[in-house]
Amino acid sequence: MKAATRRTSAWAVPGTVYALWLLAGTSIFVAPAQFHAFTPGVALFGPFNAHFIRDVGLVYVASGLVGLYGVGSGSVPVAVAAALWSCLHAVFHLHVWIDRGLPLDGIFLFDLSFVIVPPFLVVLVLLTNRSQTQTNP
Repeated sequence: MKAATRRTSAWAVPGTVYALWLLAGTSIFVAPAQFHAFTPGVALFGPFNAHFIRDVGLVYVASGLVGLYGVGSGSVPVAVAAALWSCLHAVFHLHVWIDRGLPLDGIFLFDLSFVIVPPFLVVLVLLTNRSQTQTNP
């Protein structure tokens, strides 16, 4: 029972993040104008483009679905792979922050909380708890 509890807790953070990515991606796809208007910093990248925004939403949906599959199947490699795009997306946002002069503003705090920290936290949790998250064949 104790090993099952550890396995469940080791998957809690990744499972939560992947579920949130699935929900966020779905809402971005369904309401791209609202995403463009209300998400801090998005409008800095240019005028509203529903196609591009919906593409981003679908990438989050795919990452969420693949991540939840990895969590459900107990596959660390699949769960880590599901976070790859979001890790690269986070690096891009760090680059944008540097280009903006490193301001500690609302845009950066939003990016840090919702774009930068979650994917790296997921990978860190998965890799540091690999022995607890691996399923035996």
